[in-house]
Amino acid sequence: MNGRISDALLDRIREANDIVSVIGDYAVLRKTGRNFKALCPFHTEKTPSFIVSPEKQIFHCFGCSIGGNVFNFLMKYENISFPEAVRRLAKKAGIPLPMATREEGVRVQEKERLYR
Repeated sequence: MNGRISDALLDRIREANDIVSVIGDYAVLRKTGRNFKALCPFHTEKTPSFIVSPEKQIFHCFGCSIGGNVFNFLMKYENISFPEAVRRLAKKAGIPLPMATREEGVRVQEKERLYR
């Protein structure tokens, strides 16, 4: 994957991965009105406080205050970097990513190692 992926391609990947479908692979979602509700996959709870909005394509937990889009969910749940979340969701949607040159790949790996 190229060091910098275009916003247009990120939007395409995000739109191709419905947040309800992605989170539904990790949590049991129940439809409540326009949204879906579940027990939060990030903390222990007995009463569902985790909301997924198909309209806005975001999630939010009112118990632990974690929220975001489909990339944020995958990063947090799988404990992976943003580039890895992009790769996985692009692969799931069948969207090819631009390939990085060897030199760009080494620079990206060095930066990721520095910020861990």
